[in-house]
Amino acid sequence: MDKEKQNMEVNGEQPEEQDVAVNTEPEPATAEATATEAAPEAEEPPPEEALAKLAAAYADLERQNRQLAEAKQALENQLTRLQADFDNFRRRTRQEKEDWQRNNTAAFCTELLPITDNFGRALQAMKASEADAGHSAGVEMIARQLAELMAAKGVERIPALGEDFDPNWHEAIGQTPVEDEAQVGKVTAELQAGYRIGDKLLRVAMVQVGSKN
Repeated sequence: MDKEKQNMEVNGEQPEEQDVAVNTEPEPATAEATATEAAPEAEEPPPEEALAKLAAAYADLERQNRQLAEAKQALENQLTRLQADFDNFRRRTRQEKEDWQRNNTAAFCTELLPITDNFGRALQAMKASEADAGHSAGVEMIARQLAELMAAKGVERIPALGEDFDPNWHEAIGQTPVEDEAQVGKVTAELQAGYRIGDKLLRVAMVQVGSKN
């Protein structure tokens, strides 16, 4: 290239100047700078406004929490009432069942009382007539089995002889004169046995009561 230039100078020719491209366009701005220029910094809200928003949010949470607590308490109260109602129903049903069973047992055993009385009379008559010992033992065994059956059902004989007269369990059909002051008001004789199941009367005991001459 230099040799060619020298030849052109010898011949009186001026070498052509080569155009040099000059980039006159401004360099593009970087993305970060562009973004910074395009989006101005957001202004922060005043402290008073931020505190007001936080207070409002806290108050709303408090209200929701209070509503949830009230709903929880209402459900617990309802559950307690339902549990109490169920317990009362179960207790009432059990009591009604027990009363029904006891009333049925009482009715059945009341019908057996005359038979029990007849066995007692039969034994007394057999002993008085000096009947065969085998027959007496057989009747006595049946009477004992009947008494055991009634006892298993909860039937008990009402105490009478020597006890204080109690109008709840005894019926006085006569008086017996007594010398001893301590015997006044006492049952001196039992004419018919009385029976009960717990506090339920099946039949009063017919008795005589001691009285002062």
